[in-house]
Amino acid sequence: MKSTICVAEDRAACEPALKILLLSLSTHCPGVEVNLFYPRASHDFSRWMKKCPQVVLQKASLKSNYGWNIKPQALMCLLDQGFDEVIWIDSDILVTRNIADVFSGLDSETIAATEDGLGDEPNDSNALRARLWGFSVGRVLPFGLNTGVLRVTKAHQSLLKRWWELVRLDVYQDCQKIAEWKERPVHMRGDQDVLAALLTSREYSDIPIRILRRGKHILQFCGVWGYTTAERIANLRGTQPTFLHQFGHKPWSEHWPSEQTLIKYVRKNYVDVSPYTLMAKRYRNELECDTEWMDPHYKLSRLLRVLGMGHSALAGLPMSIVFDFGRLTKWAVRALRERQRARPGPRL
Repeated sequence: MKSTICVAEDRAACEPALKILLLSLSTHCPGVEVNLFYPRASHDFSRWMKKCPQVVLQKASLKSNYGWNIKPQALMCLLDQGFDEVIWIDSDILVTRNIADVFSGLDSETIAATEDGLGDEPNDSNALRARLWGFSVGRVLPFGLNTGVLRVTKAHQSLLKRWWELVRLDVYQDCQKIAEWKERPVHMRGDQDVLAALLTSREYSDIPIRILRRGKHILQFCGVWGYTTAERIANLRGTQPTFLHQFGHKPWSEHWPSEQTLIKYVRKNYVDVSPYTLMAKRYRNELECDTEWMDPHYKLSRLLRVLGMGHSALAGLPMSIVFDFGRLTKWAVRALRERQRARPGPRL
């Protein structure tokens, strides 16, 4: 099976992360071709790419102004070029080992996606997305899907074409203009919501799905909602996720204010001990760009890095324990209230 990795980026500000991903792929997957869509590639970037000889800068142009919604377009483009299997990886991800083990043994009918970051979504959220799109529900997925890593084959061309049709609809594009993504309709917040609706629908419910689990296969670090205490302990015991995803806050372009409220200060410090940043530091000398964002910006985050010996699982462990306790308390209170509401009232 002829396979390739697909990476796409159109934001110059994200070039540091793009370089880190390409370097990590060159380190851990040296024999796999990587096709990169990067229309902003400068002469300096093209020169820098010589550090990653397996990376091919794609000359094919994708339709512009679609942001992260170009995924189905980019995947179809490479399948049309003759690849049998394409593995998409977001540019804000780095890999920690060869990705072959994650996808080995999958047949051509199976699509692979990841479990989404920790959140409050109910189990039937994807079924709701399908119904809001007007689809009949064919199956229920146990959690939200994330398309930071996505594996497709030629067998999924019909699905990709339908996905591409939906994200180009005017009604969907209008929703993408809403700055706060939480204010968008749940089935149109982003491309992954559309794909989840399609895979939940009766039309595509026969497609086998391989789910890359959060904490085991991929570390989904999205601020206080990412990298739980249990996941950190598992990693310390030897279970190292293949993919490390820094979504939401971007340390390479983050604003680090000196004066802020206590809550914002704590959250900023947690981002400042991001496992992505700590893992990315090993590529610092090869980036040929500003890397000051990798340094600690606050006294607390500096202390946590020192106490954690710079380890990606240890540095933020004290804060994750506090956040997990708060989250569990919140869930317990909510469950108690729901149980009280469900109790029958007194008989008159």
